[in-house]
Amino acid sequence: MPRLSFLAWLCLVDAQDDSSLALAPLMDGALAATAMLVTGGQLTAEEELGAVSMILQAEPKFLMLAKHFGQAPSYATHLRGALGQRPAVEPATPTTCTTPAAAGDPLVARRSVTAFAAIPVPEAVVQRALEAAILAPNHFLTEPWRFYLAGPETRAKLCALNEAKREAFEKVPGWLIVSLVPSELAPDGSFSTKKGLEDHAATAAAIQNFMVSLAAAGVGSKWMTGALGVPPEKVLEAVGADVGAERFMAAVWFGYPETPLSADPSRAPKRKKGLDGVLTRTA
Repeated sequence: MPRLSFLAWLCLVDAQDDSSLALAPLMDGALAATAMLVTGGQLTAEEELGAVSMILQAEPKFLMLAKHFGQAPSYATHLRGALGQRPAVEPATPTTCTTPAAAGDPLVARRSVTAFAAIPVPEAVVQRALEAAILAPNHFLTEPWRFYLAGPETRAKLCALNEAKREAFEKVPGWLIVSLVPSELAPDGSFSTKKGLEDHAATAAAIQNFMVSLAAAGVGSKWMTGALGVPPEKVLEAVGADVGAERFMAAVWFGYPETPLSADPSRAPKRKKGLDGVLTRTA
């Protein structure tokens, strides 16, 4: 698709309501940040058309996205997410055992985040993360995971479960409640059987996939369990889960962090034992 002509852009601008003039500074900044991506060849003609059109229509999420992430290396990824597109899959780069984690690696960027910015995460970003979650290793193909993406009413119910932490809970933009449906139970009702433990491991891997996928889009997350201060069955009841059949696994908080995620390996939390302390190379 060819780039839009200057006359075409003028037509888009003229089509806007005069009320958008009050948003001129935000629109100007968003256009400038997007133009930098275009100049650097990071957007296709279709992406440019979609992004500029949304900015000139003063769509709030595009203006706020550019305001907070316009100068960040991840802006192009966020912008595609806001447009409902998925980032292209880059070809794998051969590595060796001595290759350190690369800057930009979402495995390094993933952090437990508790302070979130008031910017909604695009639906496409969340959808992609959920699709990544169900690709987790699942030995018996039991698909034991269940996901509950909380809407406004459900978030209010979750926040009301712990009055002492309500204020902190209400600052969390996104809640994903994850439960486990064991395919096999022990006589005592636990999932401490071969298949039950496999189901637990698969669901944990799904949660990790979800969080790493979010990190790739600059979205922070935090895996919450006991720190909620709420009985697990109460959390399940709040989202409408089958308390008799499902076991609580996690409440995953997610949203754009107040401080952007860093994929600089040197800033990753240091492990006390390190790799050498847990790795044994056998003959």
